[in-house]
Amino acid sequence: MEKTVANGIALYNNDKFEEAYEILYPFGTFERNPEAQYYLGLMCYDGESVEKNIEQAAKWWTMARREGHRDAAYTLSEIKVSTKNLF
Repeated sequence: MEKTVANGIALYNNDKFEEAYEILYPFGTFERNPEAQYYLGLMCYDGESVEKNIEQAAKWWTMARREGHRDAAYTLSEIKVSTKNLF
């Protein structure tokens, strides 16, 4: 399978979280791809293939938001409200 963000998301959607993480992490980290960052945030938030870590999820979503990802911005605002501005 070719390592693309689309393929990483497809793996995520098929509950293959470890494989998805391996593909998405370089895109989110080195290429600053907002879609990859958003899904990495979801994995951290839900503890899928990585240890559950809400603070790390917020960091991924903040990076994605800075790149213009609307779902990341919305998710961050929802988390801030539900955690009473923990971040």
